[in-house]
Amino acid sequence: VTLMSTESADMVTSHIKSLFAFIALLAVLVFIFSQLHDQFFTVRNFNMMSKHMSINAITALGLTFVIIVGHFDMSFQYVGCLAAMTTAYIVSLDATMASFMIGGIHSMIIVSVLVGIIVGTLWGALSGVAVGVFKLDDMVTTIGTGSIAFGLAYLYSNGSFIYKNFLMSGILEINDAKWFDVPFPALLMLITYLLAYMVLHRSRYGRNFYATGANKTAAVFSGVAVKKYIIVAFAICAGLTSLAAIISTASRGQGSVTVSINFLMPAYVSLYIGIAIFKKATVIGTFLGTLFTTILTTGFVLINVPFYIADLIVAITLVFAIVQSRIDLGKFIKKVFKTKSVSPGSIGGEAAS
Repeated sequence: VTLMSTESADMVTSHIKSLFAFIALLAVLVFIFSQLHDQFFTVRNFNMMSKHMSINAITALGLTFVIIVGHFDMSFQYVGCLAAMTTAYIVSLDATMASFMIGGIHSMIIVSVLVGIIVGTLWGALSGVAVGVFKLDDMVTTIGTGSIAFGLAYLYSNGSFIYKNFLMSGILEINDAKWFDVPFPALLMLITYLLAYMVLHRSRYGRNFYATGANKTAAVFSGVAVKKYIIVAFAICAGLTSLAAIISTASRGQGSVTVSINFLMPAYVSLYIGIAIFKKATVIGTFLGTLFTTILTTGFVLINVPFYIADLIVAITLVFAIVQSRIDLGKFIKKVFKTKSVSPGSIGGEAAS
């Protein structure tokens, strides 16, 4: 018991050190970018960052559930395209403008958003069934289901942009509205993270998600409905990505087939930065990872770093985060120096003495 307590205390200490080191890194990034561009450390820029961050953060949060149950999802960015185009198509209907008003938006906007999220969630559940029930390979299966979803997204407009009713229907308010001077997308992000935190870290359902990913066989014998949790994880991933894609659609002011096509890399980068901090997928870790990538990409845009250089640095960050998530660099460095400090001659001398 004492040994286990010591190991747990060491683990907590290691997490705290990693967290403080990461916060210090964030502070350094903010300081550097604020020195390189005078508009970085401004309220206006932070509002823009919160909107941009909300899209990536909500997507990465959904992916967190899939990683926790021990799988990968390569389809969520395509499912987001299908969900967003579903919403855009409903917005373009004449029935949308004929619906009654709720505040400054037509009531059909609420319907369009809900239908888009439901379509995405059901498609994600389909991937979950294929992986969890039929035991198909998650990488190959989700590439296939995602490609089908992406193809279906083209059917709404043959790949063309959808503009109709976007300016007058009120859908732009999803991105432009503010509550208590806080952008609405940022509020949605905070709400989703709070709910996810309560589920994953403060309920038995969260323990079941983690048990599923740790050891499926042991989880089954412990009474965990492993298949159900895998399906739910994929459904949550697709549903949250659909929400993020719809927010992005509202920010663009048009329906685009490729609206969420670039969600894959930022989501995995954010997630694995969080794993590098806490050595497992967590809600707080994913949030911090998204904050890091948002600060990084926003700073690059302000100082006019070419997009290919920015993408290269983000990709390197992903690789480094994956390596860091697998090893403890502090212990590794100590081990290396300890090995170097002990020479073969000293070992022989100690043995002789």
